[in-house]
Amino acid sequence: MEFYAACEGYFEKQNDDAKVIRFASFRIAESMVGSKALGSIESFWPMVGEEKEEAKPLTKEEMAGIFERHKSKLKING
Repeated sequence: MEFYAACEGYFEKQNDDAKVIRFASFRIAESMVGSKALGSIESFWPMVGEEKEEAKPLTKEEMAGIFERHKSKLKING
């Protein structure tokens, strides 16, 4: 568990460092060519992994398939 927490902290720090460098680079470029020429920071330097997909809820059939594959007893409330 500590290993995964350490990895997550490391990747968060890497992401935060990248955001600082990205913002500083954007401001420097903006001051050199003007803000109208660059547009937004997203078009200047898009960050990978910013988009997060919403997870769709599992149907009863999908849950039943998961429990069947793992040979577990299925208890569905409702």
